[in-house]
Amino acid sequence: MVLDIRDLHTYFYTYDGVVKALDGVSFKVRRGETLGIAGETGCGKSVTVFSVLKLIPDPPGRIVSGKILFRGADLLWGLDREAKIKPIKKTGRVKVSRKFRRIRAANDRMSAVRGRGISMIFQEPSQAMNPIFPVYDQLGEVLLLHRGTQLLDGLLKADPNSPAVAAAIDRLAEAAEDPATRPERRRELARQLGEAIGLPSFGTRAFYATRPSELGGVDPRNVLAREARTLRVSRFERSYLRYRRRRMVLEDELREVFFTEMRRGELARGHERSVRNRLRALRLTHFYFGLPGLGRRLEKPVQQEILWQTVALLEGVQIANPVQIARAYPFELSGGMLQRVMIAMALAPEPVILLADEPTTALDVTVQAQILTLMRDLRDRVGTSIVLITHDLAVIAEVADRVCIMYAGQIVENAPVKDLFANPLHPYTQGLLASIPRFDQPDKRLDSIPGSVPNLITPPSGCRFHPRCPHAMPICKEQRPPMTDEGGGRSVACFLYHGTPVVE
Repeated sequence: MVLDIRDLHTYFYTYDGVVKALDGVSFKVRRGETLGIAGETGCGKSVTVFSVLKLIPDPPGRIVSGKILFRGADLLWGLDREAKIKPIKKTGRVKVSRKFRRIRAANDRMSAVRGRGISMIFQEPSQAMNPIFPVYDQLGEVLLLHRGTQLLDGLLKADPNSPAVAAAIDRLAEAAEDPATRPERRRELARQLGEAIGLPSFGTRAFYATRPSELGGVDPRNVLAREARTLRVSRFERSYLRYRRRRMVLEDELREVFFTEMRRGELARGHERSVRNRLRALRLTHFYFGLPGLGRRLEKPVQQEILWQTVALLEGVQIANPVQIARAYPFELSGGMLQRVMIAMALAPEPVILLADEPTTALDVTVQAQILTLMRDLRDRVGTSIVLITHDLAVIAEVADRVCIMYAGQIVENAPVKDLFANPLHPYTQGLLASIPRFDQPDKRLDSIPGSVPNLITPPSGCRFHPRCPHAMPICKEQRPPMTDEGGGRSVACFLYHGTPVVE
C-alpha cells in the first residue's frame, strides 16, 4: 500500500465558527493504481489532497487528527505537538495556539516527500507559478531539486571532442541541408548526436538549432560545432559543478534523514546534526563560489542545460513552440498553456504518487485526451499511483481503477470503477449518475439532486445527505451511517445497506 489515509479531520477556524471541511475521510491507494475522487463543489476533494501534502493554509486551517501513511511513514507524526486547540465557552469558536518551531520542523520533514514522493497538479496554475520568473527557471528549480545530480553528472561527463561527435554532426548537417528530410528523421539524428556527446538534452538543442527557420542559409555544421563548443567547461567551472553536486548529495541525505524520522516516529538528531555540519563545512571551504557575480557566471552551463531539459519536458505535454514557451513568463501564456506547464512540472520528478486536482479543466477535449494518455503512460512506465480529482465522471470512467464519492467532507461510497457505474449504491452516487446524458438513451430525462451542499459550520445531524435524499429514514437524521463492506471491494455509508462495518 503506497498511501493509506485513516480518519482524517481537517478544520478551518473562522470568525463564523469551525468549518469541518474533512470529517473522518479514509481511503487507500495501491502502487500503480488510479483512484478517482468525485463529488460536488465544496465536498472537500481539493482539501483532501492539500492535506496529504500539508499545504492547508495555517491559519485558518489545521489538520486536527488522523493518519496519512506514505510508504510506511506517518506524514502527520508530531501533529499533536504543533498546536493546542482550546474551545471558547458559549461562542462556538476556538483558540489555536501554534508552535511555529515545530511547524517549521514538520515542513522540513515534508520536503523529503514532496516532489519525488508525492507531486501535485494544482487546479489554478496561475496562482501556483511566480509571474516574474520565466517558465524554464521554475521548471529548472524542480529539476535541480529532484534530478540535480543526474543533470550535473551529464554536464561533467559530456565529451564534445570525441570522433563519434564529428561523424554525428556530419550526418545531421547533411539531413538539415536536404529540404526533403522529414522532421522525424532529423529528430532521430539529433538524438544520436546527443548520445555521442553523452548528454541527451543536446539532441533536443541540436534539433531546434537545425530547423530551416533557424539556419537562414548558414552552414549547419558551423551551427552545430558552435553549439557543441558551449559544452566545454573550464577547470574552474568543473570545480564549481563538482561542488554543486556534493551539496546536492548532502541535501538528499538530509531529506532521507527526515523521511526516516517520520517512518520510525523518532528524531534522528545525531545524524541530522552530522549532515548539517558537513553542509556548513562545504559552504565555508568553497565560500568564493558565493561571491557576487561569480556564482551567476559559473551557473551558465547549468542554466543552458536546464533550458533544454525544460524544452524536452514541454514537448512531452504537447506544447507548440516549446523553446519560446520555456523562455516566456507565466503571464504571457493562456490558461491551457499554463495548465500544461504545471503538468510538466508535476511529472518531471517521476513521483511515486501524483495528486491531480482537476488537471484537464482548462484544456480543450483533444488536449485532455493527450494529457490523460501522458499520465497513464507515466503510471505504466514508472508505476506511479494517481489520485485524480474531477467533476467529469466520464474522465473517471476512462482512466480510474477505483472511485471514491465524497459528500460534505466524508467518503460515502468506495468501489471499483466498473461496479460503481454499473450499479451505484449510495443515493448520492445514483443522483450524480442520473444527471449525466447517455448516448444509448437520447430521450432520457436528466434528473438533478435537489438542494445544495450543506454549510459545514453547522452540518446536518446524522447522515449529511439526508435533507436531499429521496430514501431518508428517521434513523438517518439521528445517526451517522457507518461505512460497511458490501463485497467485491465495495463499501458504502448508508443505512439502506447492512454489510459488515469497515474497520479502518
